[in-house]
Amino acid sequence: MALQELAFLPASRGTLQYLRRKLELVKRGKDVLQMRRDQLAKEVLAIMDELRKRPEAEKQFIEAARYAAIMRMARGEHEFRSMSSLVRPPKLTHIIVSYQGIPVPQIRIAEEPDWTRLADPDYRRVIENLWNAVKTMIDVANKEVAVEKISDQLLYINRVVNSLEKNVIPQLESALRRVEEKVVDEELEDFVRVKILGGK
Repeated sequence: MALQELAFLPASRGTLQYLRRKLELVKRGKDVLQMRRDQLAKEVLAIMDELRKRPEAEKQFIEAARYAAIMRMARGEHEFRSMSSLVRPPKLTHIIVSYQGIPVPQIRIAEEPDWTRLADPDYRRVIENLWNAVKTMIDVANKEVAVEKISDQLLYINRVVNSLEKNVIPQLESALRRVEEKVVDEELEDFVRVKILGGK
């Protein structure tokens, strides 16, 4: 039933029961949504704690990339490309992970890179440092996507709860009071009428 129709409900005991049930249901729904909101807020805070390592991850990646650039300049482009071709790149896969029932796209490492054919220890160190930095950045990116998706759901729940608190519940309570007053007035009129008729 649309809220606009509340003003046209007939004043009767049946309407009173209907409105009381509806109001109770809406309040229960609001309570459930508030509990859900609290759960999601805790989840976001827990992930945000893990995201504090982002500056360190970025620093690690920049340092690894700088070291690789120095190696590239020192050894020459041809040798660098030749050595890089000996590394089998990693394989990444896309999956959906559920955070408190919210589907979140995530990247997972299906296969680590293979640099066993690299004999030069300097190149191995460069590749290993770069890969460790990339792994950390993947983890950070996954967490950021999770925070974004959970935050979207939080905003939606907040809008619904606010609408219930500020619009739906007050209108139901107002309609309930109006119908109660009319029912009481009508029952009082009936009572007086019966008394008057009975007295005759």
